[in-house]
Amino acid sequence: MLTHRQIRYFLAVSEAGQVSAAARALNVSQSAVTLSIKDMEALLGTPLFERLPSGVRLTRAGQQFRHHAQTIAASFEAAMKSVSARDEGLTGTVRLGMSWTLSSYFAMPVIEQFSRAHPHVSLTLTEDLRPALEQDLLADRVDLALMLTSNLTPDLGLKSRTFRRSQRRLWVSSDHPLTKLKQVSLADVARYPYAILRSDEAEKQGLAHWTEATGRPEIKLASASIEAVRSLVASGQAVTILSDVVYRPWTLEGRRVETIDLVEAIPTMDVGIAWSGARKLSPAAMRLREAFEKSILNI
Repeated sequence: MLTHRQIRYFLAVSEAGQVSAAARALNVSQSAVTLSIKDMEALLGTPLFERLPSGVRLTRAGQQFRHHAQTIAASFEAAMKSVSARDEGLTGTVRLGMSWTLSSYFAMPVIEQFSRAHPHVSLTLTEDLRPALEQDLLADRVDLALMLTSNLTPDLGLKSRTFRRSQRRLWVSSDHPLTKLKQVSLADVARYPYAILRSDEAEKQGLAHWTEATGRPEIKLASASIEAVRSLVASGQAVTILSDVVYRPWTLEGRRVETIDLVEAIPTMDVGIAWSGARKLSPAAMRLREAFEKSILNI
C-alpha cells in the first residue's frame, strides 16, 4: 500500500526534476527518496520517471499518476486541517477582491482553510483587473484586494502590505541554446521568438524590459493562459520572462521548463493585499489578511 510519505517524495521529485534537489527540499537523504520511488514503481508495476543525465523526467504513467497524487496530498492536508481548532467566535462578512493570476495561484487554498477555521465568517469573492479592484476598494465594494502591490496606482489613499517579492527570470526549454551560455542578457534573449502572458498586466511588464540597446524580440504568442505560454516555451518554440510565483518546472504534457538569471536587473513582481485607508478593517478582515500573509510567506 502506498504511504503519504511516498506520495510526498514522488511529488517533490516530479517538481524538482532531480532526486538530489528533492531530498534537500524534504530534508532527507537522497537514498531515502531513491528507495521510496523504486518501491512505488515496483508496487505500481511501471516506471514513473525516465532517468536522464541531468535528472529525471516523468513518464506518461508518471504524468497520469501525478494528477492523482496531487489530489491525494491536498485531501490529506485538508483532512488534517479540518480537525484543527476552530474560532467559533469570529463572525461577520469579508468582501475579497482578487486579481486573475493570484486567484489561481494563491486564493483558493487559503479561502478553504480560513472558512474551515472560521465557519461563522461569510466570504464574498470578486475577480477583476487591478484598476477595477482599486475602485472597488475606494467605493467600499470590497474590504480587501489580493493583488500585485507592485502595480498599485500611487496616491489613491489605499494601504497595502506586500507579502512576497518574486524575482522575474528567463524561461526556456531544457535543451535551449541559451542554457549553454555562462551569462544571458536581454540582447541574447531578443534573438529568439518570445511569448507574453496577458494577465495581471504581465503583457505591459513583459514589454517594458526591451530598449533600442537590447533590441526587441519577435512576439510569437500573447496569451491569457499561463499553461499555453509554459507549453510553448517547454517545446522550444519561444522564450519568456516571468515571475517565480507562476513558475512550475513541468508542463501538462510532461516537458520541463528551465529558468535563467539575466544579467540585467529585472523588477520583482510583488504579491500582497490592499485595502482602503479611509476605513478600519473588521477583525474578520484582519484575520483573513493574516491568513494570506502566512500562506504566501511559506510558499
